[in-house]
Amino acid sequence: MRVAARRWFRLLGHLSWWDLVAQYFGSWVGLLWNVVLPGVVIVVYLAVFELSPRFQFGGWDAVGGYGVNLVAALLPWLLFQEGVARAASSFVDQRHLLTQIPIPAALFPLANVVSALVRHLAGLAILAAILLGSGINTGLHWGGLLVVLPIALLLTSGAALVFASLTALHRDVAPTIGAAMLPIFFTTPVIYPAHIVPETLRVIMDLNPLTPVVTAYRDLLVTGRVPMPGGLLWSTAVGAVLLAIGVVLVRRIGPELAERLG
Repeated sequence: MRVAARRWFRLLGHLSWWDLVAQYFGSWVGLLWNVVLPGVVIVVYLAVFELSPRFQFGGWDAVGGYGVNLVAALLPWLLFQEGVARAASSFVDQRHLLTQIPIPAALFPLANVVSALVRHLAGLAILAAILLGSGINTGLHWGGLLVVLPIALLLTSGAALVFASLTALHRDVAPTIGAAMLPIFFTTPVIYPAHIVPETLRVIMDLNPLTPVVTAYRDLLVTGRVPMPGGLLWSTAVGAVLLAIGVVLVRRIGPELAERLG
């Protein structure tokens, strides 16, 4: 069991590394794009929204400008979006390997999630430097990411396995997921705080398992508050259900995967 687990994680590491390298293979900057691109996104958003006094975030108790509050919530959203959207087509994209080499199928969508995590960590490091430079220091609250980030990864990994499996069964699933990301984005409090949403629409946002995650990021990194545990428990429960469904789907279609992808 222990040897199998080490082999599994070693294979996951190799596939994740290859995903990081292959995505920008042949470019001059190469692997550095995994740091450059998150940095560009953060700097552009901050330049646009922090330098304009017309943009305000939340009410009187908001800490920092619109830009830092936006970026703090945008980072976990991008982790989810990139991890799920790319993983949805991972079985189809890697069918030449899946049909020829005995590699556990679940590793391919999970490798996409790990490579998205690398870019997420790069973005967090850049945001931390910017926040410190601007005088926003929430100190030990950053340690709360040790709880919130695994929840974000649980949601992302579970959704990645589910949609990768469904795409192997029905090719229309992957583009549908790409199209669905826009309405999901606007029902997640990334560009605005949850409390300004009308009560009639609040139920949609409250049921969104990403809402507690992005709110917790903003609370921990910018505001310096301890997130409400109830919402994070909901996110954890949804992530666990998605992961369980994903594992069952991968095991069910595993014997037929090569035939379906062929």
